[in-house]
Formats: sequence, C-alpha cells, structure tokens
Amino acid sequence: MVTALIVGAGAVGQVYGHFLQRGGASVSYFVKEKYKEECEKGFTLYRCRRSGLGAAEQFSADGVYTQFDGLKQTRWDQVWLTVSSADLRGEWLAQLRDVIGDATVVMLQPDLDDRDYVYSIFPKEQVVCGIVNFISYQTPLPDLPDYHPDATKNGVAYLVLPMMPAEFSGNEHRLPGVMSAMSSGRFNVKVEQDASRIYADRSAMMIPLVALLEMENWSFNKLRISNSLDLAVGAAREALAIVAAKFGRRLNWTERLFSLFWVKMALPVMRFLSPMDAESYVKFQFVKTAPQTRMMLKHFIDDGEKLGQPVQSLKELFDRLPDEPQLKKAA
Repeated sequence: MVTALIVGAGAVGQVYGHFLQRGGASVSYFVKEKYKEECEKGFTLYRCRRSGLGAAEQFSADGVYTQFDGLKQTRWDQVWLTVSSADLRGEWLAQLRDVIGDATVVMLQPDLDDRDYVYSIFPKEQVVCGIVNFISYQTPLPDLPDYHPDATKNGVAYLVLPMMPAEFSGNEHRLPGVMSAMSSGRFNVKVEQDASRIYADRSAMMIPLVALLEMENWSFNKLRISNSLDLAVGAAREALAIVAAKFGRRLNWTERLFSLFWVKMALPVMRFLSPMDAESYVKFQFVKTAPQTRMMLKHFIDDGEKLGQPVQSLKELFDRLPDEPQLKKAA
C-alpha cells in the first residue's frame, strides 16, 4: 500500500487524495491547525457534467496532521505538494524535508521558477513534477442562485479535462510509483520528458489573460472587446519566448500561432463548452489566487530580463494590475 501525504486540503488536494485513495493508497493530509477539524469530518466531491454536478463522492482521510513532529511517526512513500505557488515559498518546506525522509515529492505548481525553488530544498532525484489536468472549485460558487439544483451541493466540484491526461516527469525510479498510484484510481496519466516546461508554457499563455480578465471585472465579453487584449496577448507571447529561452528550446507551432485572432475565436468556445458558469468560476478561483497571478507575472519579467528577452508588454500589464482583489464569501 502506498502511504501518501497531501500538503494542503484545498480543491486540488482533495481531488488528488480522492483518486489516490480510490487506487488503494493510504491518504493523509498536512494542513494548518484551523482546517484540521473540517478535514477530519471527511470530504465530499462532485464530478462536473453537462447536466450539472453528479452524485456525491465521499471519502475520509486516514490521518490529518498539523505539526511537523507528527509526520515523523509514519514512513511516507509520496508527499504531494498541492498548495499555490505563492504559498510554496517559506521556511516550512525545509521543515517538511527534514521529517519525510526519502519520500517521493510530487510538485504540482505552475510558476516558471517553482521547480528551481523545490530543487533548492530537495534533491532533484527525489522530485516528480506534475501538471494539474482538471478544474476544481468549492461548490456552490458564490454567485450561484438559490434556485439552482447545484446550490445545495456543498463540497468540491471537479472537471477532468477530456483528452488531457495528467502529465508527470522525474527520476526513472520515482516516476513509476507515482504513475501507478494515480492510474490505480482510474486516473488518466502520461509520462512526459519535462512536465515543468509544459506547465510553464500553459501558464505563459493563460496568466496574462487572467490578469486582463481581472481588470475587465471578470467578464469574458469585456475581455474579448477590450482595448488591452492586444497588450495581454503580446505579454503572453513574451512569456512564451522567456519559457523557451529558460528551457533552451524553440517555440513549437502552437506557441508560434498564439495570436489575438485565435484568442478571440477561443473565448466564446470556452464559455460554451464549460459545464459550469465560466465567469463565476474564474472570478472565484483567481481572486483567491491573486497573489500567485502577480508573482507569476513578476517572475516572467525577472527571468526575461536575466535572459535578455523583451518584457515591455509584461511590465505594462503588471503595472496596470490593481491591488489584490478581495473574495466575496458565499452566504
């Protein structure tokens, strides 16, 4: 039996824990003290479908820890880092290293510099890098009307993106255990040569658009006709070039074709295909992770300057961002 520790019990951590436990792993969580009681009650997940949220999928953690010393009592096979890129930074990660022994560390953060940061704490051969291939969020969303059939479903909703397996890369001796633990839970996985680079590419295309969407009050219609959309696309193209330079490779055909035209074409399609209210989800998700959005833009700028890449559009977009927004809590 795989003994897995999930660091963070947010929407992402709950989905990974659910599938790991479904595959036969013993799953525990490491959280802040204020979340312990809630985690001990168990978790309820709902799979997103075109017709609405599916039936409740419930599971309970095998253990909930809040102190580093408590982790010493168990031999961990895998430790999954499911916190945001912004929350990844801090002294706590080195403290975690000192109590988990030789456990495989699975990092799932999307920032350009996250892998280098984790490598500064853990030996490279101990780390497996993964890409989150699903959308997950606390349900019900704050803007969901009371009469909606999903308004009474409290927990975490998740949507596994079709035709997009969870991609992992890492040490050849560590990777099979992670892949097996997830696939045993009937979760689609795929080995990649460099998952961190792929994640950075996707972040480069997405984060500038998220920043502009915030400035347009989370409206897809306003985003599509925004006078600043060209600026956000230009910032994304700069970010893509920075990722290519950092990882020592050329832009692929998808990245070269990334343009204002294709973004305008894709936005209404995304809204149509989304099984949830796309605007409500994006607002809820990215208001909550506003520090990460700003940190990622700043890292693109800093790395771009170090690599001698253009960053003018990234800087202008970053400077236009307001102070971090406050998330409206559900009643």
